[in-house]
Amino acid sequence: MSATREETTDGVDPKRFAAVDCDVHPHFRNGIASLEPYLSESWCRRLFGASHGEAWAKDLYASAFTLPKNDLYINPVGVIRRDTAGADGEGPSSDPATVAAQLLDEFDIERCVLVPGNTLGLGALADPDAAAAVASATNDWLSEEWLATDERFRASIVVAPQDPQKAAAEIHRVAERPGFVQVFLPLLDVLMGDRRYYPLYEAAHEHGLPIAIHPNSVDGIYRTGPSLAGGTYVYYVEWHTALTQVFQANVISLLCQGVFERFPRLKVVVAEGGFAWLPDVMWRLDKNWKALRAEVPWLTRLPSEVLIDHMRFTTQPFIEPKDKKHVLDVCDMICAERVLLFSSDYPHWDFDSPRRALAALPDEMRTRIMGENASDLYGARL
Repeated sequence: MSATREETTDGVDPKRFAAVDCDVHPHFRNGIASLEPYLSESWCRRLFGASHGEAWAKDLYASAFTLPKNDLYINPVGVIRRDTAGADGEGPSSDPATVAAQLLDEFDIERCVLVPGNTLGLGALADPDAAAAVASATNDWLSEEWLATDERFRASIVVAPQDPQKAAAEIHRVAERPGFVQVFLPLLDVLMGDRRYYPLYEAAHEHGLPIAIHPNSVDGIYRTGPSLAGGTYVYYVEWHTALTQVFQANVISLLCQGVFERFPRLKVVVAEGGFAWLPDVMWRLDKNWKALRAEVPWLTRLPSEVLIDHMRFTTQPFIEPKDKKHVLDVCDMICAERVLLFSSDYPHWDFDSPRRALAALPDEMRTRIMGENASDLYGARL
């Protein structure tokens, strides 16, 4: 199936980029204390402790405080490249110049889309106001400390899913700033088809911004995080393998609940959620829809067709079967030349090299995935 070129909402045919990395994780230099310049004094006291501003309290509060994270399933070999951390102990992937040198310059990446690593688990915060404050401060941090440093950086507007009205307001606040190309929605234990999300979908739809989702590192751990089936896992390898459940469930929910019929220009990007599971979901949905379409009358065509038009999936971790022809089989079944976006997942040590990850693909498909699909999706904002 051949892809069609899409125009941006303003009718301007966007520049075509040959290499776009759609999932790169910047991190705070000093934990959440890096957000101090972008938070009010009141929020600094609430987030960093009553002794905020006292020199003796720094190590006890600000530098030690972090967002909810995965403290249960620990990767015994770690997840971050050691050479991405600063020599003075600064956080990994926290220096824009280092990221530019190690990723953009090294691999001739023309644009990369930033998804802040420290806010992936934002949906696990119980306090919706605190989550919204952190999201807003993170967006200001991205503007000042990343987008202003290198024209090749593009960013995601971080929103807090706990309060969709505040999330919508944050989208309106940031949407027209230079460099922001999508909305990053940390996931809750509420599937994305639920109408509670409509206000933030409407705001993203109005501004022509895709919605991106990503594994949270709190999945199946915190009560408000996305659930995993079957109970509590024992080992990291179990938990990490099971994370694709979250994305299968949300894809099904988006399609069956009619989100794309209600918001016909909305696109959703599934980052680092896998894609080899897509054929089974597409086949099962199409089969069941043919028999049960009266239950979802708003869905007037095959769910697989809606998926191909409205959903995109990043490539990392790219599939590596023993028989290389199976790569092409999967790509053919999911219309990869339309739905896949290249991603390296920098700064993780198991990142996919832009030079090697897509080597098994035909030239035309590789060209589409490496940069043209992102050029179509993000348009002039890229």
